[in-house]
Amino acid sequence: MQIYHKKLTASVALCALIVCGACKQETKDEKFKKDFEQFTLKECPKEIDLFIQLDSANYDIKSRTLNYHYTLEEELDHDTIYDEKTKDLFHENILKSLKTSIQLKPYKDEGITFRYIYRSNTTGQTLLELTFTAEQYNN
Repeated sequence: MQIYHKKLTASVALCALIVCGACKQETKDEKFKKDFEQFTLKECPKEIDLFIQLDSANYDIKSRTLNYHYTLEEELDHDTIYDEKTKDLFHENILKSLKTSIQLKPYKDEGITFRYIYRSNTTGQTLLELTFTAEQYNN
């Protein structure tokens, strides 16, 4: 009887471990990664305006960074226009938008980093890359 009880206890414990493993809760970071994979599949490419297209958005769990990938066209598709003044203007406008975005609040509440990458439609080269940390968008 004692051997039977030990085997039964071991079986119940093993079943509990298997069930608990199957019920593992998705972390917030895993959810963010999944959300942006779905967003890209459903929404991208997405025309922002005549010169900017959002190609994809992805969340990197390791760095806790949300990456937005854009393509620039026509008048914005020239590396010569991205001097410090233009970069500062882009930075200022995106930071202002990020600070006031209600849609991004769940991600901002988690303190993730936002990265915006703009590439040339003609060359594929990165023309502009901007990164914003929680310290920046919470000020």
